[in-house]
Amino acid sequence: MGFGLTTVAWRKKDLKEKRMLGDYEVRQSIHIGKKEVVFGVNEADKYPFMVCFCTYDNPFSLAWATEAVGTDDYLEAMQIFTDRVQAQIEVVKEEQSRFDFDMTPFTKDDCIPDNRNESIVGKVVVINTELNRYEYQHSAYQLVLVDGGHGAIGGRGQAVFGTCLADAKRARWERYDVLGVIKPEKMPDWAKEAVAKIKKQEKAKKPNNKEER
Repeated sequence: MGFGLTTVAWRKKDLKEKRMLGDYEVRQSIHIGKKEVVFGVNEADKYPFMVCFCTYDNPFSLAWATEAVGTDDYLEAMQIFTDRVQAQIEVVKEEQSRFDFDMTPFTKDDCIPDNRNESIVGKVVVINTELNRYEYQHSAYQLVLVDGGHGAIGGRGQAVFGTCLADAKRARWERYDVLGVIKPEKMPDWAKEAVAKIKKQEKAKKPNNKEER
């Protein structure tokens, strides 16, 4: 077993065209957690069956293939594919086991209606859970502390950057993803603690930045 592909970007030109990763046609893919598990076929290659991970955490949100493995044994490829899917399921289960709070999704009723002409920088907003994949459709991944972006300041753009309170991951959303600012009385205690922790960490970074200069 062997394979030369390590990291490659793919692009989807048209919905009617085949999805390709390098020279491999994607035949199966399952997105679980932060990674997508992909199975591809290139019958002209020495190793016609390929399994890899795809992630999208880059400035252009393109899919990047990593940890690719090629083989000429279809059943071996399927075993690798299913093993990786199962591994991702376990990763998400472990991640969510830390959330010992009510994970019922927030709705517009829990928010101050969003006025897209106003800035939401420095505020905790609720992201529409329907935009998330099924494993993330609950409150843990809805609350975001906004810190920037043209969409966040009420400008003409849509970009909203911030930190997810549940896992402290910074990411980008679109302004139209925002249901509104969470009402103070709806803000759970764990979220208040998360905001305080993030602000404390940001404050601690400032002196270090000055020293580096």
